Amino acid sequence: MPIDEFFVVQKGAIPKVNLKDWSLVVDGSVERPLNLAYGDLLALPMVSEVVTLECFDNAPGGDLIGTAEWQGINVSTILDKAGVRDSAVKALFHGADGYSTSHKIGYVLRNDVILALKMNGVDLPREHGFPLRLVAPGKYGYKWAKWITRIELVDHDEKGYWESRGYSDEANRKS
Repeated sequence: MPIDEFFVVQKGAIPKVNLKDWSLVVDGSVERPLNLAYGDLLALPMVSEVVTLECFDNAPGGDLIGTAEWQGINVSTILDKAGVRDSAVKALFHGADGYSTSHKIGYVLRNDVILALKMNGVDLPREHGFPLRLVAPGKYGYKWAKWITRIELVDHDEKGYWESRGYSDEANRKS
């Protein structure tokens, strides 16, 4: 689907991210906390996944669904660099807009869960999460955090923004 036809939903205003000041922090239940600049991410091995994103509120036949080619880094690659402690049970993804979502550690270590830097071959557009968006295959859109600034590994069952308001923590999309 062309980017200009791809739906956009977010909790609040789209943040303005200045790459000069931006970094991805990886901390919590890790052996080696990381602070990665955008250039550091570009130097890591890239993968590409064609994945469908659907909003939880999409009505049957609705337009809050789209498929794109997402290019980025496997979350597992970054977490391997940080060294996941045995105590880690969840990963919280924090966005520059104050949004957060959490996933079980086993899910984010799968090879198809990525941090996207590109969408359909171009730099991730601002409204789609530039500079970094989680691509969470098989999950509804509220589990696809945008404008990511931090991955926090925790040793307890912590919920993200919508999950703490009663939305499913699993958020498995119906095929």
